[in-house]
Amino acid sequence: MGKTTVVQKVYSNPFGILLSILSVMVSWYFNHSIFWAIVAYIFSGFYLIYSLLIGRFVDGGFMEIINSYF
Repeated sequence: MGKTTVVQKVYSNPFGILLSILSVMVSWYFNHSIFWAIVAYIFSGFYLIYSLLIGRFVDGGFMEIINSYF
């Protein structure tokens, strides 16, 4: 019988990992919920675009979010 691959790499580039981490950070900053952080992780790119469209990053809000973790 042939070998089958059970586990594959989820992200092949660091950009995907960075995008997911940023989406979880933004979600936790606004919601403080593990459930919504997991949802943001799954839909990372769409979640960041949604956050941008509803105005969460207005007036330097993105840097405020990043600085709140460091």
